[in-house]
Formats: sequence, structure tokens, C-alpha cells
Amino acid sequence: MSEIVTRIGEYAFRTKTSMRTIEATIGSSNGTLSKAVGNDKDVQTKWISRFIEKYPEVNPVWLLTGKGGMLRDENSLDGNTVEEPREVLPSKRINQQNLELIETLKKLVESMEGQLQDKERLIQLKDKIIQELREAKLK
Repeated sequence: MSEIVTRIGEYAFRTKTSMRTIEATIGSSNGTLSKAVGNDKDVQTKWISRFIEKYPEVNPVWLLTGKGGMLRDENSLDGNTVEEPREVLPSKRINQQNLELIETLKKLVESMEGQLQDKERLIQLKDKIIQELREAKLK
């Protein structure tokens, strides 16, 4: 997932947006993304999801896989250009992009499910320790 964080850094650099601005926009604490970019670390998937939600101009396929262009509309960064009508893409290409996005999202869900299982195990262990401490206190 650090590749995704790196691409967020690329977006920030290209758009001259500070990482702090992006962090504030997605509601994360100061350093959540900037420290991850600087240290090649992963971030929670909720921040990636919020980034996609708050920055709709970013191509989610590019963000998740690195394939395709960074922006849905490459002219969106230049406010002085008149937007040309978009070329209608053949449905086969759109379907391929959708399939790639679906596969990437499936992998993301699998990762999140693994994280959830790990947290559930930690909760069970914590509950067991609490119960043992209570029993020891009653003796």
C-alpha cells in the first residue's frame, strides 16, 4: 500500500498542494500521510478512501494500481484552458478499467478483512487477560 501513499505524494507535488492540506481535507491528523510518504510506510485504508472521496479529480485506478493517467481530466489543473469534449472510449476499454479497479478493490478488502481478524484476535486476548485478572483478584 505504500505505492498508493507515494502516488498521493506525486499528486501533491504535481498540484503544488501541501500534504498538510490534503491531511486536513481528508480529516486525518498532522503527519498521517506526510510521515508515511517520507518513510515509505502504509496508512489506514480509511484515509485512502477519504482521499478518493475528497479528490474526485484523481483517477482511482491510477491511485490504486499506477495504471492510466493521474487525473480523470488531465486539463483540470490548468484553469486557462477550455475543456475539450471528452473522447468516447470503446466499451471494451472501459470494461477493462472497471475490471482492474474491481480486482484492486477486492485486494484492498482482503487486506482490510485480515486487519479486522487481527484486531478481533487482540480483543479476544484482551478480554481473556481481563477475565484472568478479575478471577485472580477474587481469590
